[in-house]
Amino acid sequence: VEIADDQMINAAEYEQVLNWLYDTEQAETDLQLKATCAPHYFRVMRMRRADDKRKGIYKTLPASHDRQVNGHPHGQMHAATKGCLAGTGVTFVSHRGEIFPCGYLPVEAGNVRKQAFGDIWQNSPLFAELRNPDLLEGKCGACQFKSLCSGCRARAYGITGNYLAEEPFCAYQPETREIVLHA
Repeated sequence: VEIADDQMINAAEYEQVLNWLYDTEQAETDLQLKATCAPHYFRVMRMRRADDKRKGIYKTLPASHDRQVNGHPHGQMHAATKGCLAGTGVTFVSHRGEIFPCGYLPVEAGNVRKQAFGDIWQNSPLFAELRNPDLLEGKCGACQFKSLCSGCRARAYGITGNYLAEEPFCAYQPETREIVLHA
């Protein structure tokens, strides 16, 4: 799907939306929010919580937020606590049996009409690459949040043609650990 450049938000605007989402969830503790296809929300959340703690601010987290920040009760990452799930926690099966990492990433991992789903899920080279954060390129590959976030693989593919490329709408710079808010 083609989207005109003037209709897309830039990385700085995306960062502002993610911070607004964080602030809204903090203020509205009865409201449970889930950022869908916004993997770097988990980075924003971690950074904001760490900043609050450095300032001596301790807040009671909404139940959904606590799960997102602290992960699974047994310390494991899962779909509610991790960023991009393409090929790692979700998959998309087309009406023709084609298996894709998600509904937005048009790279085929296999076809259930030719191969068992479990075999594709376990053995697809595409899924193996998506499950290895050490293969991420650009600033995503250098980022300390790559296992938590991993950027949106579909957006990386849509902009660059490479699903392992850096997330194009992330304002975070891992080298300096700063947020760059310019267009």
